Amino acid sequence: MVTLDLMRGYYVGVLAAIHLSYVPSLLGLFDGRGGLLVSEAEGFFLISGLLVGMLRRRDLEQHGLPRVARNSWQRAGQLYVVAVTLTLLFTWIGRVALAHGRTQVKVGLDDHSTPLTLLVNALTLRYTYGWADFLSFYVPMFLLAPLAVWLLSRRLAPLMLLLAYAGFLLPSYFDTGSCSPFLQWGVYFFLGMTAGFHWDDIRRLMSRMSPAPRRALRVGLVVATLLIYAVGMVLLYHPTLVSASGTYDHLFQNNRLGLLRPLLAPVSVAGTYLLVRRFEEPIARTAGKVLLPFGRSSLYVYVAQSFFVFLVPFVFGPRGFWFNTVFDLSVIAAILLGVRTRFLAFLIPRA
Repeated sequence: MVTLDLMRGYYVGVLAAIHLSYVPSLLGLFDGRGGLLVSEAEGFFLISGLLVGMLRRRDLEQHGLPRVARNSWQRAGQLYVVAVTLTLLFTWIGRVALAHGRTQVKVGLDDHSTPLTLLVNALTLRYTYGWADFLSFYVPMFLLAPLAVWLLSRRLAPLMLLLAYAGFLLPSYFDTGSCSPFLQWGVYFFLGMTAGFHWDDIRRLMSRMSPAPRRALRVGLVVATLLIYAVGMVLLYHPTLVSASGTYDHLFQNNRLGLLRPLLAPVSVAGTYLLVRRFEEPIARTAGKVLLPFGRSSLYVYVAQSFFVFLVPFVFGPRGFWFNTVFDLSVIAAILLGVRTRFLAFLIPRA
């Protein structure tokens, strides 16, 4: 699905620039560096869930729930191995860097546990480290995917979404420890799964609508998406407009745990989908030369960018506009080269 590949390619392609946040830069003028009302990460989790919902429904209809469980748990196992390996590798690099006087290591480094304790904590996912930590969040999502498919097949989508949103709320009111990232990001994954499972149903529903209401719905989603982006950009560059508002922080920010963010994200992703779908052909011919390979090898791109984000601060920090812009583009070019040549791709499961 070209439109989804283009969107996923953008979401994962700018992660290195967002995580490094070397601003000012050309990309930094419009990508929000993760500070908008809907972030690229939320969109990426939504699309991931959407694709899983599509695939697992096909498994369910053709082979039954055992195949759904097998494929989901196999994927969980693959991501688990990669996530634990990268945590241990980045921890080792971070400890070596500290031992040599480097202080630019990513926060959260376990620099004191014994090797055995470190290994146990990494294997149980109580400790994750590095810039590929999303992989460990995906593991429980894929473990629970068969249950989600079963609920969706029993027309219990409202119950599943209610549970997902309740989980999203928990870290704001209780100490959920190492489960917090899964609860925070899981709501987007399961929202996407619901849409993906009912993808054909949604398309049939849209096709049965008369032209005027269908057009109004499409235009409304696109306008809402543009407003969400515009408001986010205004507040990003003029934070004093809401700096004294605890309500705004509670509803929309709060370290991305704002209560209304899971409601804005599906609207934004749906409107973006309609926009990209409308201009799919020219986008594919131009920016798609980068976005499509990224979208179709998203796991490879995500892991590759994690090394750039982790290692580059040891060498240099942000500088002027043009230097930062060239650097952002150079990272994207280097990762594209890796995708094209499949450099070390045998170490990473396919996206």
